[in-house]
Amino acid sequence: MVVGLRMGLMALDKLDAHGYFDLSCRARLHWGPPDSCVIDGIQISSGCTMGKHNIEVEDHDGITVEFTKGDRILGISLKPQVLERIHGILALKNEGAIRSMMVELAESSEGDVFNVVLTRAVR
Repeated sequence: MVVGLRMGLMALDKLDAHGYFDLSCRARLHWGPPDSCVIDGIQISSGCTMGKHNIEVEDHDGITVEFTKGDRILGISLKPQVLERIHGILALKNEGAIRSMMVELAESSEGDVFNVVLTRAVR
């Protein structure tokens, strides 16, 4: 969920969005836990929700999200090595290691965790 929280907050900041109705999201990820927990974080932080139909989810390898506001698109992908590390630590089922990882994900620099690209939609 920490990954999704960070993604949603980045979208609000980089797209100068207020969330809720001026932003939409398309997430591509494995549609099952733990990867799908990213969607929970996105909904909480960005205001894009399944209920408002401004978030779409596609089953896909990796974790990549596109946020759109007007003609601006913010692409955020979780670095593959970060996702592998998350899966490895979760497999240990060690509560202390999982908590440490969550803190590390929350406090790490954007560039250490994500690849981020801001573009304009082609019309």
